[in-house]
This record gives sequence, structure tokens and C-alpha cells, in this order.
Amino acid sequence: MENLEHQASLLYSQKEYAKALEIYTLLLQSNSKSESYALSCGNCYDALGNKNKAIELYNDALRINRNSEGAYLNLSTIYYELKDFQLAEDFARRVLKINDKNVAAWQNLANIAFCRNDYQQALQYYQKMYDYNNNSYIAMINLANTYFYLEKYVLALDFTKKALQKHPSSVTAHLLAANIYNAMGRYEKAVDMYLRVLELDNTKIDVLNSLSDTYHALSDWENCLLFAWRYLKNTPDPVNDLQLNFGYLLYECYSEKSQDLARKFAEKWLKFFPNNKIVTHMGSALVNGGLLQNSDAEFIRNTFDAFAPDFDKTLSDLDYQAPTLIAEALRKNIKTSIFSKYYILDLGCGTGLCGEKIKKFAAYKGLIGVDLSEKMLEIAKAKKVYAELICDDICHYLENSNAFYNIITASDVLTYFGDLTKVFVRVSRNLTPGGIFAFTFTENDINKNDFFLAPSSRFVHSVSYVERVLKSAGLRQILFEPDILRNEADHPVYGYVVLARKPDLKKVAEGQK
Repeated sequence: MENLEHQASLLYSQKEYAKALEIYTLLLQSNSKSESYALSCGNCYDALGNKNKAIELYNDALRINRNSEGAYLNLSTIYYELKDFQLAEDFARRVLKINDKNVAAWQNLANIAFCRNDYQQALQYYQKMYDYNNNSYIAMINLANTYFYLEKYVLALDFTKKALQKHPSSVTAHLLAANIYNAMGRYEKAVDMYLRVLELDNTKIDVLNSLSDTYHALSDWENCLLFAWRYLKNTPDPVNDLQLNFGYLLYECYSEKSQDLARKFAEKWLKFFPNNKIVTHMGSALVNGGLLQNSDAEFIRNTFDAFAPDFDKTLSDLDYQAPTLIAEALRKNIKTSIFSKYYILDLGCGTGLCGEKIKKFAAYKGLIGVDLSEKMLEIAKAKKVYAELICDDICHYLENSNAFYNIITASDVLTYFGDLTKVFVRVSRNLTPGGIFAFTFTENDINKNDFFLAPSSRFVHSVSYVERVLKSAGLRQILFEPDILRNEADHPVYGYVVLARKPDLKKVAEGQK
């Protein structure tokens, strides 16, 4: 019997859980009143992933011994892993009634409190662990992490150093120390710690991103882009958000530090991800802005789906004025006595920032929004501004719609079109006679091109080009005013707010305006 028990224990330590279970099951069958064998069988089932059977065995151990400290503790742990925090807490407290110095039970209570975001309570329980065993690495690292979440960085660092004294090669402790130094603004120390993490475990690719952020804080653009590039390149199938973030980082470098450095990494980016629409658009904007004629629909959709949750706040921070400028231009140039009678189409409506400003001009259920991004439209819908929201490419919608509108708006939308001919022709087609097209565009002050994809990944247009295309689409200017549309990289973006009217041919024939 002792030989079998030793053999089973050895197999369990070697992670041969199925073989160990066979022996423990035989031992339990021959001694059905053994709490120890019931617990061991339960441990094997747990290790094999059969938690329901493990719970059954732990309950069997409790029937054998109603004060089984091991059974209560294992049940607490298994329910914690199953995220049933209430049962996990109940069983941990039963353990402590039997033995109030059981460090593992205090740890379970602390972990549960932490998962509930009750960091103060978690801190008290982790402190109990430490009080009963001040040599416990787990207690040290958990105290450090909890102090970090509570933004008590000095105490967090103190316990992290203790953990490192205990385990000098701990990846977890080095990473936590790096994050603490970063939060304290001690960026050089943070860099040292992040680099040490990579020495200990080069599979921690998220550390590459942390290094990029830290070098960014140090204004070390060479290393910032180097580690951002390594992170992107080593992330399997990077999501659109990562590609967008890298593109914005390149543009920031281009605007603030080094155009050559930004272009160097943009060229690598384009070669490494040749089929990604975001990369093609944003990379080309930095390397060759004359390459693209228009933004790809997939690029627009992916960009704004990713951008949607923070869109309103971001544009507020950029002092985004285009919707206000359009609304004010309409107020001054249309008949206020018939505000309630207009049917308005808001092209590229996004989250409804322009819709909120122009709704007062629309008839009841007279405001329609069109946008490519479903995520943006979800936010617009919640604002209850529009009578109808349509997810579609704006040119495709205009080409296939039989609806006619008194007013069509495009607030900061033409930045995603180089060639404006198709847009303007389709807008003209869908305006009623005498209808107004209200829009903004960013002025091309980079070169003498009609339009150009700027390093910001947005198209800019010359004034003469916009005037020509309006005329060719049969639209007559009634307002063409320069203004600041928004800020970008801490600099004002200059453009124009434009109103153009579709002539009422019947009135023209009668000699009216």
C-alpha cells in the first residue's frame, strides 16, 4: 500500500496525472474512508481539467471529514478558477475558521477581492499572507501589484525590490518594476527593467510596445519607432488598431522630429504588409502622397470602426470646428422661416457631430445620415438625431438612391477623397432644384497639385480645383470662406467652408435667381 501511494505521488509530481489517478482510485476503492485518497483523486481530476469530478471528490472528502481543511481550500481554489467568487470566498472563510493562519486561504480571499476591483480589501488580505510568512515571494509580488493599482508607487516599488531579492530572475517582478518606474516618470529605469525582461524571456513581445511608449516619453524617436516596429512585426496577424497606432506614431514623428526617420520606417511598413489597406494608405501618405487618388473604402471602414469609441472626445480635444462652421453658414444663407421643411442628407455622418448641429434645419424625420462605419453609426443612433442611418459608401449611396434633398452636408468628409468629381456630380444629382451642398475641405498648402495625400493621411485640395469641380458639376458658389477647421499635431488646420447651390432651371428660365 505504501509503495503504491509513493508511486502515485511520484507520477503526480511528474505530471503523469492520468496514471496517478488510476492508482489513487484503486487506493480509494480499497479504503473508502480515506480523506487523503479522496483529495488526491480530486487533485488528479482537477489537473486533467475535469473540475466537476474534482469538486465531487472534494465533497467526498468533506463527507469523510467535515473539518477537512484541504477539501475546503481546494474547493475555494477551484471555484475561484471557475470565477464563482462567492462560493470561493465562502469556502476560504471555512478554511480560516479551522486555521486562521492558512496562507493559501488568505491568498484566495485577496485574489477574489482583487478581481472585484476592491484593492483596499485585497491589500489587507495580502498583508495577512505576508504577516504569517514574510518570506513569501507570492505575498511580496501581490502586495507590490496591489499598491501599484492603488497608485502608491513607492510602496509598490519597495515590495517589488523585496520580491527581486527573493527571486532575482523573476520576469514578473522585473516587469512590475518597469511599470512602476514608468508610472513614476523614471523612464530610464523603466527602460532598463523592460530590457532585462526581454533578456529573461524574449517571448514577452508586449514589452516591445512598452519600450516604444517609454522611449516616446523620452523623446527618443529612433528607439521609439524601432521597438514599435519590432512589436508590430512580431505580433501574429496584427489587428487594425495596431496598424493604425503605428501609422499615427509615424505621422507624429514626421511632424515633430524627423521626416526622414518616419519615411524610413514607412517604407519598411509598406514592404512588410503589402496587402493591408491601412498600411497602403498611411504609408503612402508619408512616402509618396501623389500615389493615391482616393481613400480605399476598407481603409475608411477599418479606421473609423477602430476610432469610434474615442471619436467624439478626440475631436473635442482637437477643437474640431467643421460642424459648427457648416451650421453657421446655413443659418446665414437659408430662409429661416422654413427651417422645419428641409430634407437633409449628412454624408459621412460618423457619430453625428454634424447632425447635432444641423438637425434644427431639418423637417420632422427629415435628417438622414450615411457612413461606412457600423461602429460610428451605433454611436450616432444612440444620440437619436437622425430619422434614418444608412451604412454605405457615400458615392454608392448617392448613385443608387432615388431620394432628393434640399441640403446635403459633408463635414470634413472630403479629406478622404482626392478626386472630387464623382462626389460632386452625384451630390448635384441628388439635390432638389435650388438645393444646397454645404461642405468643408482642407487647403493644399504643400504643393501646386489639385489634390494631394498629405502626411496626415488626409487629402488636401487647392481652391482653384474645388471651384472648377463645383462648376463642372453644375453647382454655383454662394459662400467660400477660409477658416480653421481643427488642430492637428498642435497646429491649426486651415481650410474652407463652402456653400454651393444647384440652380433651379425653371426659375432661371423665368429670369429669377
